[in-house]
Amino acid sequence: MEIKSVTASENKKTPLPSDEESSRGLLPLAGWVGVIIAAPFFLWVPLGFTGLIPSMIDVFGVVGLRIPAGVTIAGLLLAAVGFHRV
Repeated sequence: MEIKSVTASENKKTPLPSDEESSRGLLPLAGWVGVIIAAPFFLWVPLGFTGLIPSMIDVFGVVGLRIPAGVTIAGLLLAAVGFHRV
């Protein structure tokens, strides 16, 4: 009985569905949409602390902070999915 060793050149990489050419254009686009959704809330926090614009607490209240937090998290999750291969 002979044991054959496998070299790196004999390993075949199985293509994933996300490796297709059509998905390469859509996923980064979804990632950038996620960044665009999350960016205003990231900018709002430091500008609100400096007093240049009303803070999120002034606009939404303490209980209402769930709304911008949810939108920001949704944008970041979309960006993570879109940029997972980058």
